[in-house]
Amino acid sequence: MGVRIVLSELRSNFWILRGCQAIKKALHNCLPCKIARAKCDKQIEAPLPDDRLTPCKPFDTTGIAFAGPVYVRGANAPKKSYIALFTCSTTRALHIELVSDLTTDTFLIALQRFVGRRGGGLPHTIYTDNATTFQAANKELIALWNSLSSTNAQQFNAGNGIRWKFIVPRAAWWGGWWER
Repeated sequence: MGVRIVLSELRSNFWILRGCQAIKKALHNCLPCKIARAKCDKQIEAPLPDDRLTPCKPFDTTGIAFAGPVYVRGANAPKKSYIALFTCSTTRALHIELVSDLTTDTFLIALQRFVGRRGGGLPHTIYTDNATTFQAANKELIALWNSLSSTNAQQFNAGNGIRWKFIVPRAAWWGGWWER
């Protein structure tokens, strides 16, 4: 309520000296009145990257993370394994692969299974954290592309090659859309 309305209501029965000041002070200290007058701030959000906004085939832009360990029942004893999570950037679809360890060779086999199951070809862009497995896999794939001697094969792979993007070291919050 406004100061004048409260003052006119009070003056119908009482006359208060310095009434405006007393009412302003009371309204200023009133918690429900402060809450009602409060303005909501709007947080300025950063724009999403183009890889997340551009319409494309599922898993053209993929984020990869490892989860685990999980224990799988073996012949004699439980065996430690890990889960490779492939996340599509535009549709948020998930592809899950079970891997026996965190070596580069095992990861590359999981990547082959992922590409084989999805049938859409290799992803154009892969986002990962800076794990040594991902760094080594990136180096091996680059060496594979460079080792092809045929110019036709090199042109094909240059057009269909994988861009591997790593987040900033020690900045785990950058990988929010695939790490969660």
